[in-house]
Order: sequence, then structure tokens, then C-alpha cells
Amino acid sequence: MKDVFFFLFLLAVWVVSFGVAKQAILIHNESRVDWIFRGVVYQSYLTIFGQIPAYIDGVNFNLDQCSPNGTDPYKPKCPESDSTHHQPIFPEWLTVILLCLYLLFTNILLLNLLIAMFNYTFQQVQEHTDQIWKFQRHDLIEEYQGRPPAPPPFILLSHLHLFIKRVILKIPAKRHKQLKNKLEKNEEAALLSWEIYLKENYLQNMQYQQKQRPEQKIQDISNRVDTMVDLLEMDRLKGSGSMEQRLASLEEQVAQTTRALHWIVKTLRDGGFGSDEAAPTLGPQKVLEGQDPEPDSRQKAEDLGDAHHINARHLLYPNSAVVRFPVPNEKVPWGTEFLIYDPPFYSADRKDKDLVDPMGNALDPLSKITYNAVDGPTDRRSYHGSYVVRDGLPLNPMGRTGLRGRGSLSCFGPNHTLQPVVTRWRRNQDGAICRRSIKKVLEVLVVKHALSEHWALPGGSREPGEALPRKLKQVLQKEFWPSFESLLTQGTEVYKGYVDDPRNTDNAWIETVAISIHFPDQSNVELKRLNSHLHTGDPGMSIRWQVVDKRISLYANHKAVLQKVAALFGAYY
Repeated sequence: MKDVFFFLFLLAVWVVSFGVAKQAILIHNESRVDWIFRGVVYQSYLTIFGQIPAYIDGVNFNLDQCSPNGTDPYKPKCPESDSTHHQPIFPEWLTVILLCLYLLFTNILLLNLLIAMFNYTFQQVQEHTDQIWKFQRHDLIEEYQGRPPAPPPFILLSHLHLFIKRVILKIPAKRHKQLKNKLEKNEEAALLSWEIYLKENYLQNMQYQQKQRPEQKIQDISNRVDTMVDLLEMDRLKGSGSMEQRLASLEEQVAQTTRALHWIVKTLRDGGFGSDEAAPTLGPQKVLEGQDPEPDSRQKAEDLGDAHHINARHLLYPNSAVVRFPVPNEKVPWGTEFLIYDPPFYSADRKDKDLVDPMGNALDPLSKITYNAVDGPTDRRSYHGSYVVRDGLPLNPMGRTGLRGRGSLSCFGPNHTLQPVVTRWRRNQDGAICRRSIKKVLEVLVVKHALSEHWALPGGSREPGEALPRKLKQVLQKEFWPSFESLLTQGTEVYKGYVDDPRNTDNAWIETVAISIHFPDQSNVELKRLNSHLHTGDPGMSIRWQVVDKRISLYANHKAVLQKVAALFGAYY
């Protein structure tokens, strides 16, 4: 309504302005009020819809349609005219200009202004429709809460019933329940939790919409390109630094060779076969020809990092709400005193209860377990030798993890797994082996679960008496299982020992044996049979041949195992 009133106000200003100007120019000394109103307002308003006065430009001027002196009550007073020639004497050009401007502003500008105002108001209302509806619904509920239940005209019966109860029977009125203006503490807490949940959903939707915008995608691509340029620049600087070191070493060796030659010449001049002066010795070569110092430094850093497990100390335990007790690097070894160490106890409830150890923290069910030996179908011996058993529970040989119990693993102590590393050479369309930095490129067989973010080797735990891991059986047809078992016996063991896995605890950890199965020839019969028997019976499981590279995302320490396989075949990594 505000938009309509504002538009009508502007329209009235233009109508009256044009009508007053037109009346003052055409009609002289009109004394009749009704005809003044008709000339100023009524005729100006009809002009908007195309009913233009015939005498306004003097072309269709006719004395029979008007009253010269304004004495005829049924005709308007004639415009100013010449008494002899009976022609209009008012300025026609001025009235025509006023008429054109009037029609321009009223029919085009004001009409489009009205459309724009309505459109703006509609958008504002549309944005807050849900909120306005909720407030109006609240007002309606409050109104019905405070009124008698019967609708008109039956409301008279409600009033009659109240009159009988209060006046005749004199029944005291009960306090009417009103809507709450203030919530209880538990209700307020629930409301706040619900608001926080809605806020998080809203923020997530906003972030998702922001990421889907073309401008944001372009910005992400630009950031990635900048990162790639920075990495290339760092590689270039590293290469130039390595070259400078080699040149400096070469200069030093040339200088030492010059001193040695000088000594030989001096000795020959003396005419003897020996000399009291000690021969200069060549200094050790700082950088060998063709050797890059960068991998050595990386290897040292990795060796230092392997001193303490990292993944096994992540604060959030996988697939649970359990939080580990924080353990710094210097407190990981059991021999280091850590008085405030009080980790929580957690043993997950698994479906295969017959194949796992008891989940409680009571020691009575666990006292039957025999550690550092073969305990029935379970081999509890560690590849690292005997481990310590304290208070009836084994201790992780790599140190503290911040969590006691079995976690989500099957048994206390070492949980043995098998990791088959199946590789082949990557080839181009011509069948030639691809190379990077002169080294051959490998491809490895990896699997991925739909709920996981990382690819992994097709290995894991084995059922008692089985030779193949469960994960491998999920992607390999049963007809090929015996052939793959023979391939495992012919494979090369590349690693055997502790696995830095996020599922490890103080009392349960994973140890694995990694066996390399390599197919050097693309026409190998077993490789063709393997590819033909690969399948994903589980729709949530994916399998593929992945190029071996240090940048691929692999689970836990599978990347370290893959690096050992690449080093075994002298391949690129």
C-alpha cells in the first residue's frame, strides 16, 4: 500500500501541475468552480488514457463546442480567440510542449517507476516470506489460545456457559494457561542446541554454494597454479644450489690435483725416488658425480621421524568419539617417566565376537590369554621379539599411544596382517616402458572403500587358517585364489615389522609382512589372468592400477612399503 500511495501522490502532482498550466494558458478568467475542476483535474486525468482536448493545439478549434463568455452552464468557456477572425490567439507551441512532456512523464516514467517499486517490494517480501508466515502463525495461535473454542455464531453458547458458571453457579475461574514467555533451563538448552545445529547446516550450505560458484572455482585453480609455480621455482633453486656445490667440489679437487702435480715435479727435480715431504692427500669428495644430496637429507629426516609412531597418536580414534591422551615425542618410550599419563580404555564392540578378544577392561577374561606365543589359532608373537606384559596387558613395543585397550583391532598384542604389493611396469600406447628421470615407472594394484579418503594396498588381516587377506578376497574372484597363493610364495619379502596405524593402542598394534609380486612382462599369462579375475563384488569398493609416485594418497604407512618396492626394482618414486 505504501508503494501505491506514493505513486498516486506523484501522479496527482503531475496531473494538477499540467492542468493548472493548461487552464491558465487557454481559459481566461473562468469563474465557474465546477468547470475549473473539470479543466484542471478531470480533463488532465483523461489525457493520460488518450482523450486529448481538441482545442489544445488550435487545429480543431470550433466555437460551437464552447461558450465564448462562459454563460452556458453545459459548455466550457472558449479559449482566448480573436474577435474578428475567430481564431485562437494563445501560444500553441507552448501547450503542445507541455502536453508532450506530461504524457512522457506520466505514461512512461511514472508507470515504469510503479513497476520497479512493486518488483522491489515483491522481492523483499519473498525473501522474508517464511519468517513473516511464522510470525503470523504465532499471532494466530496466541489469538486462538486466548479465545473461546467455539466459532461464531456458536460463540454465544460459550458466553452463555461462562455466564452460568460464574454468575449462577458461582464457580471460581481457573487460571487460564498462557503461552510461555520464558523457557526452562533444559528447554532453553535444547533450543540452543537446535539453533546451533541449524546454524552449522546453514554455514555448510553457504560454503558449498561458495565453492560451486564459477568465481570461486577460478580462484581455486589460480591458487593451485600459483602453488605449482612456487614448487617449480623451489626445484629450480634446489637444482642450481646442487650445481653450485658440485662446481665448488670440482674446483677444490682441481686445486688438490695441482698441488699433487707440483709435488711430483719437485720430487723429480731433486733426482730421487722419494721425498721427506709428505705427499698431499685428496680430500673426501663432498658431492659425487650424478648424486643428489636432497634424497639423503630426506632419508635422514624420515629415519628420525620413524623413531616415534605418528599415526598411532592422533587425538581422535578412527570411527569413534574416543579422544586419546596427548603424548609428546619425548614421552613416547615406556622407559621415560610420565607421571600424569592416564589414557582412556577403549575396546570396540565388533560383530565377529568369536574371533576377537573380550572387550571389557576386567582382567579375569584376559588372564586366559598367552602372550609371546601361539595362543590357539592366534599367533601373539611379535616380529620385534618379546614384548613386555604389565598388569595382564601387553605393551606396545614402540611406546605410548594415548589409549589403552584393544581399540577396533581383533586381539591384544600384535595383530598380524599381510600386504601383497602387486606391481607392473607402466607402458605407453606403443608398449614401451614409461620413464621419469631416466628411471622406469611402476604401477601398483590399489583398492579404496567408498567411506575412505585414501587408497590402500589390497591386504589386511586374515581369517584363521586362510592365506589371503579379506580385502584381497573382496576384489579377486574365488577361482584365482589358489594361483595367487602360489604367487605369494614366489614373491619377495620387502618389509616385516610394526605398522604405524591410527588404530594402534598401548595394548594392541598391527604388524605386517609386505610381499612384492612383480610382473615384468605385459604378456605374462598370470598378469592377464589376474586382470580378468579382478572384480568388485561390493559396490562400495573400487580397484585400479595406480602409478607409483610419492604424491599419491595412501593409507597409513603403505607409502613407505611402496617406496621400498620401488627401491627394490630401481624404479621411479
